[in-house]
Amino acid sequence: MKINKVEIANFRALETVAVPLQQFSVLLGENDVGKTSFLYALDKFFIGKKLNDPKDWYKRNTDSAIRITITFAGLNHTPDLAQIVRNDGTIVISKIFSFDANPETKAILDDQSAVSVSKTILNQWFSQDNFHFIPVRRDLSVQFSMNKTALLGKLLRAEMKKAIEDAGAEQSITELKNVLQNAINIPRQSMELFLREQLSNNAIRLGFDELEIDPTEGITFSVMLSDDRVEGIEIQDRGAGTQNNLIIALFRHIAKSNIQGQFIFAMEEPENSLHPKAQRQLLSVIQEISNSNQVIVTTHSPVFIDRSRFESNILLTRTSVGNTIAKIFDSNDLSKIRTDLGIRASDALLKGGGNCAILVEGNTEEDGFPVFLEMMGLSEFDLGIAIINMGGSDFEKARGICQLLQSYDIPCIVVLDKDAKNTATDLNRMMSNNLTNLKYVFTLSLGTIEDYYPEAVVAEVINQNLSPSSPVTEDELKGNHSGDSRLKHYKKIMYEHNAGESLEYLKSLLGSEGTRMMRDAGQELHADIQTILKAVVTVVRSE
Repeated sequence: MKINKVEIANFRALETVAVPLQQFSVLLGENDVGKTSFLYALDKFFIGKKLNDPKDWYKRNTDSAIRITITFAGLNHTPDLAQIVRNDGTIVISKIFSFDANPETKAILDDQSAVSVSKTILNQWFSQDNFHFIPVRRDLSVQFSMNKTALLGKLLRAEMKKAIEDAGAEQSITELKNVLQNAINIPRQSMELFLREQLSNNAIRLGFDELEIDPTEGITFSVMLSDDRVEGIEIQDRGAGTQNNLIIALFRHIAKSNIQGQFIFAMEEPENSLHPKAQRQLLSVIQEISNSNQVIVTTHSPVFIDRSRFESNILLTRTSVGNTIAKIFDSNDLSKIRTDLGIRASDALLKGGGNCAILVEGNTEEDGFPVFLEMMGLSEFDLGIAIINMGGSDFEKARGICQLLQSYDIPCIVVLDKDAKNTATDLNRMMSNNLTNLKYVFTLSLGTIEDYYPEAVVAEVINQNLSPSSPVTEDELKGNHSGDSRLKHYKKIMYEHNAGESLEYLKSLLGSEGTRMMRDAGQELHADIQTILKAVVTVVRSE
């Protein structure tokens, strides 16, 4: 079973959104765009209970119902499902939540009519037993328990049920306890081996201890970790890194068990508290799980974005009117984008929103343009724009980034130095044909972006940050030069004053510090910069 599409209305940060999903889907976007709301909407759908917290409603408007509609595929078409299966083999289930009332659940047929769905079908196919959500703030005492919502509990209940059936139904409590302890020992040993490998510690011992069976309360046990330094520490008392490694070990066991299509997993920022090596390991395990079970994750990790297929990445972004939309990968030139040197999905997709991207040559522009926007009373976050550092003016790289953005339906603007006229000409030639998302190509008339910073600001940046042996003056930096010639002059002055940091560092400081100095001094932006930013606003508002 897998989810093909999710449509949500009036839930938390989401007014309306439709998100198509893959077997493995990576949801990304800026903070507060609705990624967490999306996962919680799925969780509420599968739990299927009444909602009575106004915070679950968009802008707390409880007068409008929450609607969550999911299109499912890959279900076995058993006789009980036959009446709600569409012609294309999918099943569409819609749940409408009015405040503090049980949800109204219907199946939507091909003709858009809605029919009731029996509790038996809902419990068998569309319940918590089929879906597992792991939030970013993981409560290990819940996840590693026999609680019905716990991932380990779901796994062990299946093991225990099989063990009881194999041993025969008539068992005393003591005998049953032994049967169940043996049943959970296999996954315990598997996870223990994974933990030893992940933590490079062969002394690690994982215990599912103090197993108790109560006829009324059910089955309980404690998850304990020991090694050659500590004995029997409960998992919730270990550090976040160790706890997340236990989650990885559990995922690895699930992947090893090859549970075919029984679960849909949703994970919020699974990379949280993990160093890059552990993130790569976790991603590999999650991708293995997705071979047999659908996995949906939200992330801010370049590791997850760059090591996943482009098709797996789904960008959630807010439009200029405030609604969240999903942008998915769609390209007829996939092989070209995959192989273009220097193109990383995270460079494009982790830099901001998806309403427009400004492609710039270097660090000065990357750090400076957000402040330039402020100086015009604008905000990169409100506009939903990304500022992407191309690391130069190479045409092939610029084209590759534009193609990648085009594949996610993200319009872009390119800003080049004056000496990059050939690249500008080539990009302009492709604008109306191959690169339809490329809206403008600007060349800086003064030379490089550094030419737009007054010498007084450059002097102040050097004096405050580079510890010159004597203060650099504005007059020393002046001269009849521009572009690379101006930058070489700056480097000469820095050398003469024993401010020997690299020119690249100065350029970065100009972007991060110098632009703020210009803003705080109330300086007016050069007409070139204003023209570029007005074009950005035009593109955003036309999308």
